[in-house]
Amino acid sequence: MITEQLKAAYKAAEKLSLKDQDMLVKQILESIEEMEWDEKWDETLATPESDTYLGKLEKASEIAFAEGHVIEYIPGKSLEEIFRR
Repeated sequence: MITEQLKAAYKAAEKLSLKDQDMLVKQILESIEEMEWDEKWDETLATPESDTYLGKLEKASEIAFAEGHVIEYIPGKSLEEIFRR
């Protein structure tokens, strides 16, 4: 199934030069690939395994913070200023 907007875009693209059509199709295919990766990423993050792993990361970061292994980020300061204690 194809939307009416996509049909209209196809008809408009047919009026372009072959060179412009090739540039356009390259952009479209790159966008489609990005969308497919975004969908896979969303599916991956929605799994119970991902929730478990993120929970472990959260606990580890809480422990690191409690033990003083985390340096507070202060907007406007350079990395040198932040890491100099």
